[in-house]
Amino acid sequence: MCRIKFTHIYKRLFSSFSTADVASNYLHNPINSFLSNRALDFNSLLQIHAYIITTGNTDNIFIASKLIAHYASLNQPHSSAKVFDFLSFKDHFLWNSVIKAHFSNGKYAEALDFFSKMWFCNTMPNQFTIPIVVSACAEVGSLFFGMNVHGMVTKLNLFYGNSAVGSSFVYTYSKCGAMEDASVVFDDILMKDVVAWTALIIGYVQNGESEKGLECLSEMHRIGGNSERPNFRTLEGCFQACGHLGALVEGRCLHGLAVKSGIVSSHIVQSSILSMYSKCETVEDAHLLFEEIVVKDLFSWTLIIGVYAKLGNVYECFNMFLKMKADGIHPDGGGNQLFAFQFC
Repeated sequence: MCRIKFTHIYKRLFSSFSTADVASNYLHNPINSFLSNRALDFNSLLQIHAYIITTGNTDNIFIASKLIAHYASLNQPHSSAKVFDFLSFKDHFLWNSVIKAHFSNGKYAEALDFFSKMWFCNTMPNQFTIPIVVSACAEVGSLFFGMNVHGMVTKLNLFYGNSAVGSSFVYTYSKCGAMEDASVVFDDILMKDVVAWTALIIGYVQNGESEKGLECLSEMHRIGGNSERPNFRTLEGCFQACGHLGALVEGRCLHGLAVKSGIVSSHIVQSSILSMYSKCETVEDAHLLFEEIVVKDLFSWTLIIGVYAKLGNVYECFNMFLKMKADGIHPDGGGNQLFAFQFC
């Protein structure tokens, strides 16, 4: 890495600063200037990294944290790990950086491995560490690891009642099917915000307890504070619940809430409402909403055609299919099979 040739601009800017300048005045040296550039490509980052090594600044925690973040943003978490390994001193901020670098690139097992190393090195996690680690447990389906982290947090009385930490545990327990544990954690959160409520609601819906999910929304709406107002993710889960239950009246009320809240323009919410009307077999509501969707993608077209297919209206199925093609949307192989099945 050290043999990479520097471009003229790097040489010109770096030549005016000594090694001592880099080490003592991070905020005003050219390394910081270049690392503050979010548009760095991989080769440019390698050149800067090479200069950092040659000037003996690999132990500068500020520079290292930015290198770790930049490599992660370029989908190079293994390079982030190498930067981290070179450091002789690692505080919780640097541990968080390398854990996040792997989590953000889908390397969940590696993120958990770094957390284990952090713990064995007697570095205490903070309120930023736990949500990432617990979310990684959810992604790999490791209920056991998540419960161990929960036990550690409880035993050491770390961040008790913290909404971000609590929400991450609710999400993990929900995704692993442990809704009783998720509910207990939720009750312990002192200041319940929309993230915590949404995690619990979606957890109930995804675990086949849609009625409880809607009950939670009702309670959330009753409390009615600014932090408890549903967002598009909350409503997405609730529309799924209405679809599962065939609860058309509740679904229409939620549709009105989405309009009133200004969330109905969200593509995710529109698709969720359309899916709900499809499952409730109400073609009029579904068609009216479909016409209001500005950007109609393959998923939206498939849903509206599915509504007509479910009701046995082959003519409208074929008519909507032709309109879809005229709109420039063409199904792939799987989509063609779906439409063929619907028309039969």
